[in-house]
Amino acid sequence: MKLTRLTFFKHKLKAKVLGVCLFLFTSIQVATVSAQTNPIIFRDDFDRSELGNDWGQADGWSIQSGYAYNAVEGSNGALITSRNYSATSYILETPARGFTSSYQREFRIIFGQKDQTLGNGTDSAYVLSYTPYAGGQLTLSKATDNIFYPEVLDEVSIYPDLETNRWSRFKIARYKSGLIQVYLDRGRGYPSVPVLEAIDDTYKTLSYFGWQIDTQTSPEDFFVDWIEVRKPDMEKPAEREKPIPDDIITQVAAASNRSYTVAKLQVGEKSYADQLYTITSVPDYLKGASFIQTAAEDRLDTSRTFLTMFLKKKAVVVYVAYDPKATSLPAWLSDWKKTGDIIETNDPANSYLNVYSKLVEDPYIYPEPFQIGGNMAIPAMGARSNYLIAAVEVPAPARYEAEYATLKGAQVAINHMGYSGAGFVDFINPSGDYIEWTVKIQTPGSYSLGLVYSLGVESNRALHITVDGVGVATHSFTPSGTWELWSFFGGAKVFLTPGTHLIRATAIGQSGPNVDYLSLSYLSAAPEPLLARTGTAGAFANHQEKAVNSVKEHIAYPNPFADFTTISYTLAEEVPVKLALYSLQGQQLKVLVDEKQSAGVHAVPLNGSSLAKGVYIYRLQTGNQVNFSKIVKQ
Repeated sequence: MKLTRLTFFKHKLKAKVLGVCLFLFTSIQVATVSAQTNPIIFRDDFDRSELGNDWGQADGWSIQSGYAYNAVEGSNGALITSRNYSATSYILETPARGFTSSYQREFRIIFGQKDQTLGNGTDSAYVLSYTPYAGGQLTLSKATDNIFYPEVLDEVSIYPDLETNRWSRFKIARYKSGLIQVYLDRGRGYPSVPVLEAIDDTYKTLSYFGWQIDTQTSPEDFFVDWIEVRKPDMEKPAEREKPIPDDIITQVAAASNRSYTVAKLQVGEKSYADQLYTITSVPDYLKGASFIQTAAEDRLDTSRTFLTMFLKKKAVVVYVAYDPKATSLPAWLSDWKKTGDIIETNDPANSYLNVYSKLVEDPYIYPEPFQIGGNMAIPAMGARSNYLIAAVEVPAPARYEAEYATLKGAQVAINHMGYSGAGFVDFINPSGDYIEWTVKIQTPGSYSLGLVYSLGVESNRALHITVDGVGVATHSFTPSGTWELWSFFGGAKVFLTPGTHLIRATAIGQSGPNVDYLSLSYLSAAPEPLLARTGTAGAFANHQEKAVNSVKEHIAYPNPFADFTTISYTLAEEVPVKLALYSLQGQQLKVLVDEKQSAGVHAVPLNGSSLAKGVYIYRLQTGNQVNFSKIVKQ
């Protein structure tokens, strides 16, 4: 009995051991198959004292403490492989640290490089570059002769910038189909959607690859932990996975980390990303606008800086729809202009929101971020609903030929050369003759009315300008020299509502100049400070023919600077001056001047010893004129 039992246990043990062996063998087989389908093409962990034969070009690079290291001063700090790899599909992955925002410092990953040596003027490669000093741009491009001037395939502005002392990991996947996808891991893993994407088949193989960094400042430490290239698990077709971005608003992020969706503003669209209520009424000029569906749950946020977005167009009007029940607005909304328009919704808690507008220009256009605060940021009170955001592109300057306008007395002529279109208009009688243009306005705002004219006599001639029957200005036109010499006169500034307007130029006693065309240029989202209301027909009049530019010039020197620089400016007249220093995120750091100053040259010292290295903005406001400029501490 004992013998039988012992025999039984021996057989059981033998079977168990055999099973374990079989499991191990199977696992090894599976691992081998997996390794065969996703093999390593190249890997370097830099776990030795010298770079070795894997690297053919290593300008300024060495190994320190298990990392590839460079503190480049100058250009072309390249670390490029010695071997040309023939893989047509691959995944290149590498972590690095030391992405400083010092002036003109650039970081690049090169792949698909045809020649082993960079910087010979015939560089042909794909380039993934990061330039923190230029708004934190991450760019995928291809160089055909020079990696410093490549053709951009896709780019994105990173906010916040990559941190100097934290590892960032890059993954570049390139497939035989020509699809290239770039992923960025800042410490939380790779996102499911690539940050950059392109379809390009210029460089079909991996070829030479590696890192390259440049600077125009002193050396700073840069580390690469490892570089690996492997075959992908599967091939992908040449089909984009990254969503097509909005044409104006991109990369919206809220401090709450809730999802904020970008859509087009129209009736029937959801008002909030996290609710089912919809838009029921929109002003005509906002229909089709780029629209941020915020999260209703963020309505109580008090952050000074809450929402970050990037505006892709250089001149954009941003609109904020805010709760009308508010008894006090947040500070960030205080300099926005109330339009008098509303956006209506079927939200029972708030059936409509008041619309405020602001013209946004440099320096808050891509690649710099545009930021606004929380719905209940100090000193906001009373609001119960979160705001909505929309943006439209500023209208391009419009030209209205005089020969196609409505004429009384004045006649179309072609007897003097240099005009545009099919002719120009000649005033015949001393007074009463007029040219009347019909213009259609989509975007409300302040517009400048300019006239292109010629005047070949020695005396001035005047025209009276009306908009929708309301007088806005009387302009005296000086001689242009000859009838063939055409001049531009920057005329009245008027606020025009959406719709059709009649703009008339009438002779008032001395006949008029020859007029080629009317120019209509958008100025701002609200009435200009010098504009005075003259009627209810949608126009505001400027009784001064031309506003004086109070600042002739302004400059900071030295720029870049170490600890001290001087901001100099020349005033054309005595005027209130406010000079302040801001971070790129819009935070006011220092007020340098806040007083009325006399005409002439002024030099204001700036002690920047307490500032971190990076890019800053100084804002020079003189009366109603505002100027911006970047300065860089290195």
